[in-house]
Amino acid sequence: RELRKAYDKYNARAASIVVMNPITGDILAMASLPSFNLNAPAKRSRDSVRNRVINDFFEPGSVFKIVTAAAALEENVVDFKSPFFCENGEYRIGRRVLHDHTPHGVLTFKEVIEKSSNIGTVKVAALFGPGRMYKYMKGFGFYDRTGIDLPGEVVGMNRPISKWSGVSMFAIPMGHEVTTTAIQLASAVSVIADNGYLVRPRIVKEIIDERGQALKEFPPRVVRKVISPLTAAKVRSILRGVVESGTGKKARIEEVSAGGKTGTAQKVEQGVYSHERFIASFVGFAPVERPALSIVVCVDEPRPVYYCGDVAAPVFKTVMDESLKYLNAKGAL
Repeated sequence: RELRKAYDKYNARAASIVVMNPITGDILAMASLPSFNLNAPAKRSRDSVRNRVINDFFEPGSVFKIVTAAAALEENVVDFKSPFFCENGEYRIGRRVLHDHTPHGVLTFKEVIEKSSNIGTVKVAALFGPGRMYKYMKGFGFYDRTGIDLPGEVVGMNRPISKWSGVSMFAIPMGHEVTTTAIQLASAVSVIADNGYLVRPRIVKEIIDERGQALKEFPPRVVRKVISPLTAAKVRSILRGVVESGTGKKARIEEVSAGGKTGTAQKVEQGVYSHERFIASFVGFAPVERPALSIVVCVDEPRPVYYCGDVAAPVFKTVMDESLKYLNAKGAL
């Protein structure tokens, strides 16, 4: 319902959402738009039958800064107060110029992520280099399928480090030159929510017979430890700041602490970044102290408004708020 509201309001080309238990990997809900009427399958289009959560990959943009932030903290190259000069919004690198959506002077590391400074993020990544950037991309699962028990899962086209260009470290840390699916993003943000562990998403918990006896069970599966619990807690704190005072204020939930990250990614068309077509995303979890749910919202080509804080964050807010209330009422939390 909430995805449909945003899809209609912003005249989007497509949209998707996934709600996941970050501890067990349970996929509690997912939806893709456009959809079709199950009672009139002959009228469906090819575009409407795809499960975009597992079938579509895209450049994530600034939501990927979660990985860069986690890598920097895990490698002990920064602390919350480490200062970075953000070049007043314009940073020349060779023949390229990197911009921030809002000009900034000196920001702390925590503020770099909260305010989503591209320039600050690239300077943070320079402290640990491409080898460790690649290590954490692999650790968070961006080079592999999640292994979700649904057919047709794809994986993005992420190059091995040997194929990175001289400017890759100015692009990848802020979510360019890297691709992901929504389910990969859900798994990645769940690493932060689950104290540093990557879990496999699952659709089926068990198969039971007519008497209620379990014929087969599919237990939760931890794929690997990616970062330390301390680093995960620090990133949760930063992402709480994103929601409370940064770019994700429209994701704030009354009486519930939430953390998350915004992302407004330019789409690539014929090898160049479009200035008219964007994917607005929000990834997050709640409550921050002990996350019960992770949610990823992606809205493809919203118009005329395209900033994720306006388009995707409100969907996260309502779905998270109502889902937590529902699960509490059912005694599931």
